[in-house]
Amino acid sequence: MRRGKFSTSGKPLHLGVQSAYHDFRLFYNQSIYPELVNMEQRRRGLIRLLLLSGFMLLGVVMLQLYLSIFAVTLALFIPVGLWITYLGFRVQVFFKEFKPRVVALLLDFIDNDVNFSFDGYDPKGYIPLQKFLESRIFTNADDYSGEDLIRGQVRETPFEVSELRVKEFSEVRNQLNFVFSGIFMVADFQRWDMHGGVLSLPDTYRKFLSRSERAFHLIGGRRIREGLLPEFETFFDTYVTPDVRVKDIISEEFQKAILDFRQRFQEFGREKEIYFSIIGDKIYLALRQDRNLLEPSLFANNISFEVVQEFYQDLRLLLDLVMEVDRMN
Repeated sequence: MRRGKFSTSGKPLHLGVQSAYHDFRLFYNQSIYPELVNMEQRRRGLIRLLLLSGFMLLGVVMLQLYLSIFAVTLALFIPVGLWITYLGFRVQVFFKEFKPRVVALLLDFIDNDVNFSFDGYDPKGYIPLQKFLESRIFTNADDYSGEDLIRGQVRETPFEVSELRVKEFSEVRNQLNFVFSGIFMVADFQRWDMHGGVLSLPDTYRKFLSRSERAFHLIGGRRIREGLLPEFETFFDTYVTPDVRVKDIISEEFQKAILDFRQRFQEFGREKEIYFSIIGDKIYLALRQDRNLLEPSLFANNISFEVVQEFYQDLRLLLDLVMEVDRMN
């Protein structure tokens, strides 16, 4: 069985990184790549059909201009309209089927790990707004949508995760601005004695999350520096309520996993960031994305190992963080 980043004891397996990469590459070559090739053939078929339809439509328009007969124009209007509707349907089906097929294969791969199991995948589902706001990471959502709802367990810890796109109304610019766009996860914290809360926000986005900070202050939250790794405290502002001992809640391994991820995407100049909170018996993880992953293009080749790998690594990071929490509890 593949163990990924942690063994059953929960300790990092640095020597297993190459093995994990090899396992994923092998799975990609055997299962995901053939599916991508199949979808690429469908995309090229659609492009050819669209080009042919464009030439045919141009010919019809030129014919109508030449004949200028209203009855003929009216007679051709219905079949042309139906054909355009059919083309739109074919394109829509391509976009709707691409990502779910790849995600389903990735879940099959992750499910090979004894630590993870999945209870369901709904491409059109997403985490409800109420749960999003209960995280206290964000305080407002005027426009809320999502997709790709995944439910499962990390060992004995239930979780649900989905992609979200959240906007709020800006009174200054009189428009909707993005609050969050990325992957959002909710998992049971499995600490029934936990009554307070922890909120950790990336320091670089502190000015955009001032309302979250003020709202957490209203329930007794105060920023702390003790009990955290110095490098973690440098990049993240962490707040706890008086009844929480941070060293009992956030392990060093948990902090190191976040720092390692942050260093990896910064080395590639990416603007990704992670937020998390622990409120009562739930842990909330928000991974901000700077681009849409696994969203197909109709006019470009969609076969990319790097894109699929990044989506897998992001999802696996969140699962590993939940597993670290499960290990502590």
